[in-house]
Amino acid sequence: MTPGHTKGCTTWTMQVDEGGRKLNAVIIGSPNVNRGTILVGNKNYPQIADDYVKTFKVLKSLPVDFFLGAHGNYFGLKAKYEKMKAGGPNPFIDPAGYKAYVEEREATFLKEWDRQKKNPGSPAP
Repeated sequence: MTPGHTKGCTTWTMQVDEGGRKLNAVIIGSPNVNRGTILVGNKNYPQIADDYVKTFKVLKSLPVDFFLGAHGNYFGLKAKYEKMKAGGPNPFIDPAGYKAYVEEREATFLKEWDRQKKNPGSPAP
């Protein structure tokens, strides 16, 4: 479970075979703070910010070779598909892209959480 976006948000992991090599694939859920999300003083989901913190800890601990996500824009699906059609190395093998995505999403969360700590009950823009 990687809650935050919703209580039941999940991230999936599996091993895939790529040219005879076993690789770790991650299909990331949604570590995004959507518009309207209340992180501080959320009566319906009081532990939401703590869940985000736990989620980022989990996401950063996962071994990742093959980066996928709940939405194609998370991992550059269109651009990677075009590269794949052109031949060459599999562009979906992208541990650096995964790490950068998680770091960026965590930084965005922390910035919004800090903003809301100063303005409790103020939803994400």
